[in-house]
Amino acid sequence: MTAIPVRVGIIGCGMVAEEYATTLAASPLVRLTTCADADPARATAFGGRHGIPATEPGSVLDPDLIDLAVILTPPHTHHALVLQAIAARVPAVWSEKPLALTPGDAAQLVSEADSARILLGAAPDTTLGPAFLTAHGAVREGRIGTVLSAAATLMSTGPERWHPSPEPFYAQGAGPLGDVGPYYLAALDELLGPLQVHAATAHTRKVRTIRSGPAAGKHFTAQAPTHIAAFLTAADGVPVNLSASFDAAATRTPRIELQGTLGALVLPDPNFHAGDVLFAEYGTFTWNPLTSTGRAPQTTGRGMGVIDLATALTQGTSSACTGARAARIAAVSDAILRAAARPHHALRTPPHQPGTAESPATITKEPTR
Repeated sequence: MTAIPVRVGIIGCGMVAEEYATTLAASPLVRLTTCADADPARATAFGGRHGIPATEPGSVLDPDLIDLAVILTPPHTHHALVLQAIAARVPAVWSEKPLALTPGDAAQLVSEADSARILLGAAPDTTLGPAFLTAHGAVREGRIGTVLSAAATLMSTGPERWHPSPEPFYAQGAGPLGDVGPYYLAALDELLGPLQVHAATAHTRKVRTIRSGPAAGKHFTAQAPTHIAAFLTAADGVPVNLSASFDAAATRTPRIELQGTLGALVLPDPNFHAGDVLFAEYGTFTWNPLTSTGRAPQTTGRGMGVIDLATALTQGTSSACTGARAARIAAVSDAILRAAARPHHALRTPPHQPGTAESPATITKEPTR
Protein backbone atom coordinates (compact mmCIF):
# COMPACT_ATOMS: atom_id res chain seq x y z
CA MET A 1 0.00 0.00 0.00
CA THR A 2 1.11 3.56 -0.76
CA ALA A 3 1.51 6.43 1.70
CA ILE A 4 -0.69 9.52 1.67
CA PRO A 5 -0.59 11.85 -0.17
CA VAL A 6 -0.30 9.83 -3.35
CA ARG A 7 2.14 11.55 -5.73
CA VAL A 8 0.54 12.15 -9.13
CA GLY A 9 2.24 12.99 -12.42
CA ILE A 10 0.26 14.19 -15.44
CA ILE A 11 1.30 13.53 -19.03
CA GLY A 12 -0.65 15.73 -21.42
CA CYS A 13 -1.31 19.34 -20.40
CA GLY A 14 -4.21 20.28 -22.67
CA MET A 15 -7.68 21.58 -21.80
CA VAL A 16 -8.87 18.54 -19.84
CA ALA A 17 -5.72 18.59 -17.68
CA GLU A 18 -6.92 21.84 -16.12
CA GLU A 19 -10.14 20.14 -15.00
CA TYR A 20 -8.19 17.22 -13.57
CA ALA A 21 -5.82 19.53 -11.71
CA THR A 22 -8.71 21.44 -10.15
CA THR A 23 -10.37 18.25 -8.91
CA LEU A 24 -7.13 16.77 -7.59
CA ALA A 25 -6.24 19.99 -5.75
CA ALA A 26 -9.44 19.65 -3.69
CA SER A 27 -8.44 16.24 -2.30
CA PRO A 28 -5.93 15.75 0.56
CA LEU A 29 -5.43 12.17 -0.63
CA VAL A 30 -3.36 13.16 -3.68
CA ARG A 31 -0.69 15.69 -4.55
CA LEU A 32 0.14 16.75 -8.10
CA THR A 33 3.94 16.71 -8.24
CA THR A 34 5.02 16.93 -11.89
CA CYS A 35 3.77 17.22 -15.47
CA ALA A 36 4.90 16.73 -19.06
CA ASP A 37 3.66 17.32 -22.59
CA ALA A 38 4.89 16.74 -26.14
CA ASP A 39 4.96 20.55 -26.32
CA PRO A 40 7.48 21.65 -23.64
CA ALA A 41 6.13 25.20 -23.60
CA ARG A 42 2.64 23.95 -22.81
CA ALA A 43 3.99 21.76 -19.99
CA THR A 44 5.97 24.69 -18.57
CA ALA A 45 2.90 26.94 -18.65
CA PHE A 46 0.73 24.26 -16.99
CA GLY A 47 3.36 23.61 -14.34
CA GLY A 48 3.64 27.32 -13.62
CA ARG A 49 -0.11 27.64 -13.10
CA HIS A 50 -0.14 24.74 -10.65
CA GLY A 51 3.19 25.21 -8.91
CA ILE A 52 4.83 22.00 -10.10
CA PRO A 53 7.92 21.28 -12.23
CA ALA A 54 7.57 20.35 -15.89
CA THR A 55 9.71 17.65 -17.45
CA GLU A 56 9.92 15.24 -20.40
CA PRO A 57 7.13 12.63 -20.76
CA GLY A 58 9.56 9.76 -20.26
CA SER A 59 10.98 11.34 -17.10
CA VAL A 60 7.56 11.50 -15.43
CA LEU A 61 7.25 7.71 -15.45
CA ASP A 62 9.62 7.17 -12.54
CA PRO A 63 8.29 5.34 -9.45
CA ASP A 64 10.81 7.25 -7.33
CA LEU A 65 9.00 10.48 -8.29
CA ILE A 66 5.34 9.46 -8.64
CA ASP A 67 2.96 6.79 -7.39
CA LEU A 68 0.26 7.35 -10.00
CA ALA A 69 0.60 8.34 -13.66
CA VAL A 70 -2.29 10.19 -15.32
CA ILE A 71 -2.23 10.02 -19.13
CA LEU A 72 -4.25 12.78 -20.81
CA THR A 73 -2.64 12.73 -24.25
CA PRO A 74 -4.38 12.14 -27.64
CA PRO A 75 -6.04 8.70 -27.96
CA HIS A 76 -3.52 7.20 -30.39
CA THR A 77 -0.73 7.62 -27.76
CA HIS A 78 -2.51 5.94 -24.83
CA HIS A 79 -1.45 2.36 -25.54
CA ALA A 80 2.27 3.13 -25.78
CA LEU A 81 2.33 5.43 -22.75
CA VAL A 82 0.40 3.01 -20.53
CA LEU A 83 2.81 0.23 -21.57
CA GLN A 84 5.75 2.50 -20.66
CA ALA A 85 4.24 3.24 -17.26
CA ILE A 86 3.69 -0.46 -16.59
CA ALA A 87 7.24 -1.30 -17.70
CA ALA A 88 8.56 1.45 -15.38
CA ARG A 89 6.61 -0.15 -12.50
CA VAL A 90 4.64 2.97 -11.61
CA PRO A 91 2.23 1.54 -8.96
CA ALA A 92 -0.95 2.87 -10.59
CA VAL A 93 -1.84 4.22 -14.03
CA TRP A 94 -4.89 6.19 -15.13
CA SER A 95 -5.72 6.74 -18.80
CA GLU A 96 -8.21 9.09 -20.37
CA LYS A 97 -10.63 7.35 -22.70
CA PRO A 98 -10.22 5.35 -24.77
CA LEU A 99 -7.76 3.06 -23.05
CA ALA A 100 -6.60 1.97 -26.52
CA LEU A 101 -7.86 2.25 -30.09
CA THR A 102 -8.32 -1.50 -30.58
CA PRO A 103 -9.80 -4.14 -28.27
CA GLY A 104 -6.66 -6.24 -28.64
CA ASP A 105 -4.42 -3.41 -27.43
CA ALA A 106 -6.80 -2.65 -24.55
CA ALA A 107 -6.87 -6.31 -23.48
CA GLN A 108 -3.06 -6.38 -23.63
CA LEU A 109 -2.82 -3.43 -21.25
CA VAL A 110 -5.17 -5.09 -18.76
CA SER A 111 -3.16 -8.32 -18.93
CA GLU A 112 0.21 -6.57 -18.58
CA ALA A 113 -1.00 -4.50 -15.62
CA ASP A 114 -2.42 -7.58 -13.88
CA SER A 115 0.83 -9.51 -14.40
CA ALA A 116 2.87 -6.60 -13.00
CA ARG A 117 0.43 -6.08 -10.08
CA ILE A 118 -0.16 -2.51 -11.17
CA LEU A 119 -3.54 -0.84 -10.70
CA LEU A 120 -4.97 0.27 -14.04
CA GLY A 121 -7.90 2.66 -14.24
CA ALA A 122 -9.47 4.52 -17.13
CA ALA A 123 -12.03 7.17 -17.89
CA PRO A 124 -14.85 7.84 -17.89
CA ASP A 125 -15.26 8.53 -14.19
CA THR A 126 -18.67 10.19 -14.51
CA THR A 127 -20.18 6.98 -13.13
CA LEU A 128 -18.76 8.11 -9.77
CA GLY A 129 -20.78 11.34 -9.84
CA PRO A 130 -24.01 11.98 -7.91
CA ALA A 131 -26.30 11.77 -10.95
CA PHE A 132 -25.20 8.30 -11.98
CA LEU A 133 -25.10 7.00 -8.39
CA THR A 134 -28.69 8.17 -7.94
CA ALA A 135 -29.80 6.43 -11.13
CA HIS A 136 -27.86 3.28 -10.33
CA GLY A 137 -29.42 3.16 -6.88
CA ALA A 138 -32.92 3.51 -8.34
CA VAL A 139 -32.35 0.62 -10.75
CA ARG A 140 -30.72 -1.56 -8.09
CA GLU A 141 -33.58 -0.95 -5.65
CA GLY A 142 -36.19 -1.87 -8.27
CA ARG A 143 -37.71 1.60 -8.53
CA ILE A 144 -38.60 1.04 -12.21
CA GLY A 145 -39.14 -2.72 -11.81
CA THR A 146 -37.61 -5.05 -14.37
CA VAL A 147 -35.79 -3.10 -17.06
CA LEU A 148 -37.45 -3.71 -20.41
CA SER A 149 -35.47 -1.47 -22.76
CA ALA A 150 -33.00 1.39 -22.95
CA ALA A 151 -32.12 4.17 -25.36
CA ALA A 152 -28.95 6.25 -25.40
CA THR A 153 -28.77 9.31 -27.62
CA LEU A 154 -25.76 11.55 -28.19
CA MET A 155 -26.73 14.37 -30.55
CA SER A 156 -24.14 17.13 -30.92
CA THR A 157 -23.16 19.76 -33.45
CA GLY A 158 -19.56 18.61 -32.98
CA PRO A 159 -16.58 20.01 -31.07
CA GLU A 160 -15.59 22.41 -33.88
CA ARG A 161 -18.24 24.77 -32.50
CA TRP A 162 -16.29 25.38 -29.27
CA HIS A 163 -12.82 23.80 -29.55
CA PRO A 164 -10.10 25.85 -31.33
CA SER A 165 -8.31 22.70 -32.58
CA PRO A 166 -11.00 20.06 -33.17
CA GLU A 167 -9.22 17.92 -35.78
CA PRO A 168 -8.13 15.17 -33.30
CA PHE A 169 -11.79 14.61 -32.37
CA TYR A 170 -12.36 13.41 -35.94
CA ALA A 171 -9.30 11.17 -36.32
CA GLN A 172 -9.60 7.41 -36.83
CA GLY A 173 -10.90 5.89 -33.61
CA ALA A 174 -12.46 9.16 -32.49
CA GLY A 175 -15.65 10.75 -33.84
CA PRO A 176 -18.76 10.78 -31.64
CA LEU A 177 -18.45 7.07 -30.83
CA GLY A 178 -14.79 7.17 -29.81
CA ASP A 179 -14.79 10.62 -28.20
CA VAL A 180 -18.07 10.88 -26.27
CA GLY A 181 -19.50 7.39 -26.79
CA PRO A 182 -17.50 5.86 -23.90
CA TYR A 183 -19.47 7.96 -21.39
CA TYR A 184 -22.71 6.45 -22.65
CA LEU A 185 -21.35 2.91 -23.00
CA ALA A 186 -19.83 2.98 -19.51
CA ALA A 187 -23.14 4.12 -18.01
CA LEU A 188 -25.05 1.38 -19.85
CA ASP A 189 -22.44 -1.24 -18.92
CA GLU A 190 -22.76 -0.43 -15.22
CA LEU A 191 -26.54 -0.01 -15.22
CA LEU A 192 -27.45 -3.04 -17.32
CA GLY A 193 -24.41 -5.29 -17.57
CA PRO A 194 -22.05 -6.16 -20.43
CA LEU A 195 -23.22 -5.15 -23.90
CA GLN A 196 -23.36 -7.09 -27.15
CA VAL A 197 -23.62 -5.59 -30.63
CA HIS A 198 -26.15 -6.90 -33.16
CA ALA A 199 -26.32 -4.28 -35.89
CA ALA A 200 -25.10 -0.81 -36.76
CA THR A 201 -24.94 1.72 -39.54
CA ALA A 202 -22.70 4.76 -39.99
CA HIS A 203 -22.46 7.92 -42.04
CA THR A 204 -19.70 10.52 -42.36
CA ARG A 205 -20.17 14.20 -43.08
CA LYS A 206 -16.56 14.60 -44.05
CA VAL A 207 -16.01 18.35 -44.49
CA ARG A 208 -16.03 20.24 -41.16
CA THR A 209 -15.47 23.91 -40.39
CA ILE A 210 -13.78 25.27 -37.27
CA ARG A 211 -16.11 27.80 -35.59
CA SER A 212 -13.94 29.26 -32.81
CA GLY A 213 -10.40 30.39 -32.06
CA PRO A 214 -7.70 31.71 -34.38
CA ALA A 215 -8.42 29.02 -37.02
CA ALA A 216 -12.14 29.86 -37.29
CA GLY A 217 -13.36 29.36 -40.85
CA LYS A 218 -10.75 26.71 -41.69
CA HIS A 219 -12.05 23.48 -43.25
CA PHE A 220 -10.77 19.99 -42.41
CA THR A 221 -11.76 16.40 -43.22
CA ALA A 222 -13.28 13.95 -40.74
CA GLN A 223 -11.62 10.52 -40.75
CA ALA A 224 -14.11 8.86 -38.40
CA PRO A 225 -17.86 8.29 -38.89
CA THR A 226 -19.79 11.33 -37.67
CA HIS A 227 -23.20 9.64 -37.23
CA ILE A 228 -23.71 6.11 -35.92
CA ALA A 229 -26.85 4.16 -35.02
CA ALA A 230 -26.54 0.75 -33.34
CA PHE A 231 -28.71 -1.95 -31.83
CA LEU A 232 -27.26 -3.62 -28.74
CA THR A 233 -28.42 -5.98 -26.04
CA ALA A 234 -27.42 -5.95 -22.39
CA ALA A 235 -27.69 -8.60 -19.69
CA ASP A 236 -30.94 -10.63 -19.77
CA GLY A 237 -31.41 -9.57 -23.38
CA VAL A 238 -32.48 -6.00 -22.63
CA PRO A 239 -32.57 -4.19 -26.01
CA VAL A 240 -30.60 -0.94 -26.28
CA ASN A 241 -30.78 1.61 -29.09
CA LEU A 242 -27.66 3.78 -29.33
CA SER A 243 -27.26 6.88 -31.51
CA ALA A 244 -24.07 8.94 -31.58
CA SER A 245 -23.77 11.97 -33.85
CA PHE A 246 -21.71 15.10 -34.43
CA ASP A 247 -24.15 16.11 -37.20
CA ALA A 248 -27.16 17.28 -35.15
CA ALA A 249 -28.55 20.80 -35.39
CA ALA A 250 -30.29 20.53 -32.00
CA THR A 251 -32.07 17.90 -29.90
CA ARG A 252 -34.58 17.39 -27.10
CA THR A 253 -34.12 13.63 -26.93
CA PRO A 254 -33.21 12.26 -23.47
CA ARG A 255 -29.54 11.32 -23.15
CA ILE A 256 -30.27 7.94 -21.54
CA GLU A 257 -33.75 6.59 -20.91
CA LEU A 258 -34.63 3.29 -19.23
CA GLN A 259 -38.09 1.75 -19.47
CA GLY A 260 -39.20 -0.73 -16.79
CA THR A 261 -42.29 -2.62 -15.69
CA LEU A 262 -42.98 -0.10 -12.89
CA GLY A 263 -41.75 3.14 -14.40
CA ALA A 264 -39.17 4.98 -16.48
CA LEU A 265 -35.92 6.75 -15.69
CA VAL A 266 -34.14 9.55 -17.55
CA LEU A 267 -30.47 10.27 -16.86
CA PRO A 268 -28.70 13.57 -17.57
CA ASP A 269 -25.75 13.86 -19.95
CA PRO A 270 -23.30 11.08 -18.90
CA ASN A 271 -20.44 13.28 -20.13
CA PHE A 272 -20.84 15.17 -16.85
CA HIS A 273 -21.00 14.16 -13.19
CA ALA A 274 -24.14 15.99 -12.04
CA GLY A 275 -27.68 16.76 -13.19
CA ASP A 276 -31.27 15.78 -12.46
CA VAL A 277 -32.38 12.17 -12.65
CA LEU A 278 -36.08 12.04 -13.58
CA PHE A 279 -38.53 9.27 -12.67
CA ALA A 280 -42.05 8.64 -13.98
CA GLU A 281 -44.26 6.00 -12.42
CA TYR A 282 -45.92 3.64 -14.89
CA GLY A 283 -48.92 5.29 -16.56
CA THR A 284 -48.62 8.70 -14.88
CA PHE A 285 -46.64 10.51 -17.61
CA THR A 286 -45.38 12.87 -14.88
CA TRP A 287 -41.65 13.29 -14.46
CA ASN A 288 -40.20 14.10 -11.03
CA PRO A 289 -36.54 14.48 -10.00
CA LEU A 290 -35.17 11.84 -7.67
CA THR A 291 -33.39 12.87 -4.49
CA SER A 292 -29.64 12.59 -4.99
CA THR A 293 -27.93 9.70 -3.25
CA GLY A 294 -24.51 10.59 -4.66
CA ARG A 295 -21.49 12.52 -3.46
CA ALA A 296 -21.42 16.13 -2.33
CA PRO A 297 -21.16 18.52 -5.32
CA GLN A 298 -17.79 19.93 -4.28
CA THR A 299 -16.13 16.55 -4.78
CA THR A 300 -17.32 16.06 -8.36
CA GLY A 301 -15.37 16.69 -11.53
CA ARG A 302 -13.02 15.06 -14.01
CA GLY A 303 -10.35 13.40 -11.95
CA MET A 304 -12.68 11.69 -9.47
CA GLY A 305 -11.52 8.41 -10.96
CA VAL A 306 -7.90 9.29 -10.17
CA ILE A 307 -8.85 9.94 -6.55
CA ASP A 308 -10.74 6.64 -6.46
CA LEU A 309 -7.69 4.87 -7.91
CA ALA A 310 -5.47 6.55 -5.31
CA THR A 311 -7.83 5.33 -2.59
CA ALA A 312 -7.47 1.78 -3.86
CA LEU A 313 -3.69 2.22 -3.93
CA THR A 314 -3.54 3.36 -0.29
CA GLN A 315 -6.03 0.79 1.01
CA GLY A 316 -5.10 -2.23 -1.07
CA THR A 317 -8.60 -2.46 -2.55
CA SER A 318 -10.15 -2.40 -6.01
CA SER A 319 -11.03 0.76 -7.92
CA ALA A 320 -14.36 1.44 -9.60
CA CYS A 321 -13.31 2.63 -13.08
CA THR A 322 -11.18 -0.35 -14.00
CA GLY A 323 -9.07 -1.05 -17.04
CA ALA A 324 -11.20 -4.15 -17.56
CA ARG A 325 -14.32 -2.02 -17.98
CA ALA A 326 -12.45 0.25 -20.40
CA ALA A 327 -11.39 -2.83 -22.39
CA ARG A 328 -15.04 -3.95 -22.62
CA ILE A 329 -16.02 -0.51 -23.93
CA ALA A 330 -13.21 -0.65 -26.51
CA ALA A 331 -14.50 -4.04 -27.66
CA VAL A 332 -18.08 -2.75 -27.98
CA SER A 333 -16.98 0.35 -29.90
CA ASP A 334 -14.92 -1.77 -32.28
CA ALA A 335 -17.82 -4.17 -32.81
CA ILE A 336 -20.15 -1.26 -33.63
CA LEU A 337 -17.73 0.08 -36.25
CA ARG A 338 -17.24 -3.36 -37.76
CA ALA A 339 -20.99 -3.97 -37.90
CA ALA A 340 -21.50 -0.58 -39.56
CA ALA A 341 -18.89 -1.39 -42.21
CA ARG A 342 -20.38 -4.75 -43.20
CA PRO A 343 -22.91 -5.16 -46.02
CA HIS A 344 -26.42 -5.54 -44.65
CA HIS A 345 -29.92 -6.35 -45.80
CA ALA A 346 -32.12 -3.31 -46.37
CA LEU A 347 -35.91 -3.48 -46.56
CA ARG A 348 -37.17 -1.42 -49.50
CA THR A 349 -40.79 -0.81 -50.42
CA PRO A 350 -41.32 -0.01 -54.14
CA PRO A 351 -43.42 3.12 -54.81
CA HIS A 352 -47.15 2.44 -55.07
CA GLN A 353 -48.57 2.85 -58.59
CA PRO A 354 -52.08 4.37 -58.60
CA GLY A 355 -54.74 1.94 -59.79
CA THR A 356 -52.64 -1.18 -59.11
CA ALA A 357 -52.29 -3.53 -56.20
CA GLU A 358 -49.57 -2.51 -53.79
CA SER A 359 -46.23 -4.18 -54.53
CA PRO A 360 -44.80 -6.30 -51.72
CA ALA A 361 -41.70 -5.13 -49.90
CA THR A 362 -38.47 -6.51 -51.31
CA ILE A 363 -35.21 -7.20 -49.57
CA THR A 364 -32.04 -6.02 -51.25
CA LYS A 365 -28.46 -6.35 -50.15
CA GLU A 366 -26.35 -3.20 -50.27
CA PRO A 367 -23.32 -1.79 -48.50
CA THR A 368 -23.69 0.71 -45.68
CA ARG A 369 -23.10 4.30 -46.76
